Amino acid sequence: MKRRKNIVIPLLLIIGMITAISLLIVNFIRISRIESVVKVEAGEQIPDAGVFYKGSEANVTYVTDISTISISSPGEYDIEIDVNGRKYKSKIEIKDTIAPVGVVRTVDLYEGETARPEDFFESIDDATRVNVAFKEEPDFSMKNSQPVELILTDTSGNTSEYKTTLYISKIKQLVQVEASHEMLDVSEFLKPNVTAQNLDIVSGPTSLTKVGKYPLKISVDGQIYESTVEVVDTIPPKGVANVQTAWVGDEVEPASFISEIDDVTQVSVKYKETPDFSFAGEQTVNLVLTDEGGNESVVQTTLITEPDTEPPKIFGAQKATAYIGTPFSYKKDVCAEDNRDGVVSISVDSSQVNLKVEGEYTAIYSATDSSGNTTSEEVIITVKEQSVSMEDLEKLADEVLAEITTEDMTLREKAWEIYVYVNERLTYTGFSDKTDWMKEAYSGIVNGVGDCFTYYSMSQLLLDRIGIETLSIERASKPGETKHYWHLVNYGEGWYHFDACIHRPPLVSFMLTDEELEAYSRRHRDSYYYRYDKEKYPATEKN
Repeated sequence: MKRRKNIVIPLLLIIGMITAISLLIVNFIRISRIESVVKVEAGEQIPDAGVFYKGSEANVTYVTDISTISISSPGEYDIEIDVNGRKYKSKIEIKDTIAPVGVVRTVDLYEGETARPEDFFESIDDATRVNVAFKEEPDFSMKNSQPVELILTDTSGNTSEYKTTLYISKIKQLVQVEASHEMLDVSEFLKPNVTAQNLDIVSGPTSLTKVGKYPLKISVDGQIYESTVEVVDTIPPKGVANVQTAWVGDEVEPASFISEIDDVTQVSVKYKETPDFSFAGEQTVNLVLTDEGGNESVVQTTLITEPDTEPPKIFGAQKATAYIGTPFSYKKDVCAEDNRDGVVSISVDSSQVNLKVEGEYTAIYSATDSSGNTTSEEVIITVKEQSVSMEDLEKLADEVLAEITTEDMTLREKAWEIYVYVNERLTYTGFSDKTDWMKEAYSGIVNGVGDCFTYYSMSQLLLDRIGIETLSIERASKPGETKHYWHLVNYGEGWYHFDACIHRPPLVSFMLTDEELEAYSRRHRDSYYYRYDKEKYPATEKN
C-alpha cells in the first residue's frame, strides 16, 4: 500500500509538468502571432486592429483608446489589443518619410515692401508642422523680377525645394487686353495709387492681333520697368458664306464657301457636318469659324452638286497627211479638254492606218473624263510619198530661225519673228498644192511664192521647230468659196490665233483673240473670212 502511494505522487508531478509545458507552448504560439510593432506613415489613418494579428479567424479589437494617439506626431506608442478574449501588448510606430508638398505663387510688391517666405506659397501639404525658409534672401531693393528659391522642412527633417518669382515694380506684372488693331494704352499698366509724370512704352509687341503673351518695357519717369501684355480673343468671328457649286464626287474645301471674315485674329474654317459629296442636288452646309481664342460661330450656306454627263471635247483632230518614211505623230496638234477635268489624255486607234502604203485611212481619236464620259472622232489620214524629206525641211527651218531669232528670245518673241518672216517672204500667187504641206513649206522658203496654204505650211514648220503648241484650222467654206488655213498657238499663256497670210483689208493677225478674229470676219459677207466650227477648238484668252 505504501509502495503504491510512492508511485502515484511522481505520476501526478509528471502530468502537471506536461500540462504546464503545454500551456506555455500554446501561449508562446499565440504571442508569436502578434506583431510587435506596426509602422504607420504620419497623416494616415490608424489601421484596423486586425493588422496586429498574423493568424486567421480571430476577433481582434483595440483595448487601447486609439483616439489618444496623434497621427501627426512621429514616435512609438504602446497599445493593447484583444484577440478572442485574450489581451496582448504591441506598439504603433508613426514615421514621417514624405517631404512636404507646396504650391508656389509669384509675389508682386510695390517698391519698399518686403515679403515672408510663407507669402510665396498658396498652400503647403504635410502631416507634420512645416518650416518655410528662403534658400537665399531676395533683394527687396531690386526692381522688376528676380528668382526666389525656398525650402520646406517638416518636423522629421524631410525637405523639398521650390522656385518662384518676386516682382517689385510700379507697374502691373501682367495686363490682359482684347485682340484688336488698336495700340496699347500704357496707363493701364500703372499699379493702383501709383502716379507718373512721364509714361512711355520702350519696347513691346508691334501688333495686338495675335493671341499670346508678349514682354514689355515701360519707362516710368525715366525708370525702366518690365511687364507682360497678354493678348486674348473673346469675341467670336463673323463670316459671310456663299453658295458653292461642285461636281458630284468632288470634295469642296470648307474655306472656299467663305467670302468674308470679320475677326482680328486668324480664323480657321471647318464643316460642322461633312456634306455628302456623292449626292446630286442641293444640301445645307454649316461651317464652323474658329478664331485664335477658340471662339466659334456657325454660318450656313448651300452646296449644289451636279452630275457630270458631258464628255470631253477633242480639238485639232482633223484630216492630216503622213509621209512614207517620215515619223508621224498622231497626237501632235491634237488636244482634249473636259468641262470638269480640264485637259485630258487622248488615245488613238490607228490599227487601220498603214504608214508604208499610199492611200487614205481612218484613225479614231478618243478621250474619256474621270466620270467615264467618252467622246470619239474619226479622222482621215492621207499617206503619200515624200516630195521633200523632213531632214531637209528641218535643216532649212533651222537656217531661217538662226537668221531671225536669238536664244534669249521668249517663245512669243520668236513667234512674232516667224510671223513677220512668213508674211514678208511670200508673194501671193493664189496657187499651192494643198495635199502636201511639207512641199509647200519648202517651196515657200526657197521660192517665196504661194497662197494661204503656203503661208500656213511655212508657219507650221517654223512654229514646230521652236516648240510652240499649235492647232490647225481650215475655213468652213461653202461651195464655190476658196479655202483658207491658219493656226491656234499656245506659247504658255493660253490660245491665240496666228495667221501670217496677207489680208485685204490689212490685218496684223498675230496673237488674236476670238473676239478680234470675229470682228475682222464680220467685215466680209456672211462672216466668210474666219468662219469655222468653234466647238471643235478651245476658246482663246480674253483681252
